[in-house]
Amino acid sequence: MESKAVEQTVSGTFVARAVYGLITVLAVLQAMSVHPPNPWEGAISLFGTTLVVALIEVYAHVIGEMLGRRQPLGQQDLVHIWRDAAPVLVGAQGPTVILVLAGLGVMSMPTAITIAQVVAFLTLFGYGWRIGQLLDARFSRRLLSGLVLLAIGGILVGIKAALH
Repeated sequence: MESKAVEQTVSGTFVARAVYGLITVLAVLQAMSVHPPNPWEGAISLFGTTLVVALIEVYAHVIGEMLGRRQPLGQQDLVHIWRDAAPVLVGAQGPTVILVLAGLGVMSMPTAITIAQVVAFLTLFGYGWRIGQLLDARFSRRLLSGLVLLAIGGILVGIKAALH
């Protein structure tokens, strides 16, 4: 069984938002694979889109809570928004670094997009595996958990590919 400290640091909300961020990353990367931007624009677009999605998702949640309690947005709410938005950004880091490497001339943009997609899929699988591990699941359940998240990402990529 995992220690209490680990259980407290990996909340369901963190995992949900991190997975949400990775799905956003995959959607942006799929669009880029059809119309590749220059590497620097791609890196900025990928990270910027994920940042905006993270902030607006958390902001909307906080606004909903504020309306429910009829209190204005305070400084503590702003800190809460940023802290809760951070997990969504976690998934954007690896793929963004890959696009930056393309900007530095290490690889072509199409290759960088493909590698960034692989990184995003592997990270999704890792999250699924970790979810199974935190639930104290057997190996087969951990594997299934990872594969379910891969399938969700694959469905998104498949839909976007079919529409272009």
